[in-house]
Amino acid sequence: MEKNMKISIIIILISITLQLSAELRFYREDLHFTLSDSTFTVDGLYFLRNDSEKELKQYLFYPFPQDSLYGLVDTVFCENTSRPDSAKVVRWNQNGASLQITILAQDTTVMRIYYNHKLKGGKAEYILETTAAWGKGFEQAYYDLTFPKTIKIKLISYIPDDLIETETHYKLIWQKKDFLPLKNFVVEFEIKP
Repeated sequence: MEKNMKISIIIILISITLQLSAELRFYREDLHFTLSDSTFTVDGLYFLRNDSEKELKQYLFYPFPQDSLYGLVDTVFCENTSRPDSAKVVRWNQNGASLQITILAQDTTVMRIYYNHKLKGGKAEYILETTAAWGKGFEQAYYDLTFPKTIKIKLISYIPDDLIETETHYKLIWQKKDFLPLKNFVVEFEIKP
């Protein structure tokens, strides 16, 4: 119940932000997840488009998942890969990060956001449900999850499209088009004895 309330508050905050700037479109994301026995790392590219005739300076809230099996979030990083100094983390805490971005009129930009989430148990999560607050799904999305062979996946919320195996690691891959996620990306796992 508490988790649903937090997600609802996040969606409301994003909806208010988007009503103030309906010209901003979040149309694609490419995310690389890395799982170890004690950390879950997210390193992603987020593609945004400004369809208006004016430059947009926008604040966005980037939520972190909440669960008793999750420890502290650290090493939060944000940059605009196209135009350095036009994006930054304004502040962050264990609930999420407030980001400030600037996008020129009739332009697109690619934001790189990185964070590391400590894990206390065999579960990791990335919030996808808030995509609905943007009013449209992604034109395309790419996700991959890399983890050592010492980890056994017990449950995963989305069935992968492909698997790559190396001597020491697995990489699961998802490629989506016209994708509106209705659930978060969740992985439940255990360490092999």
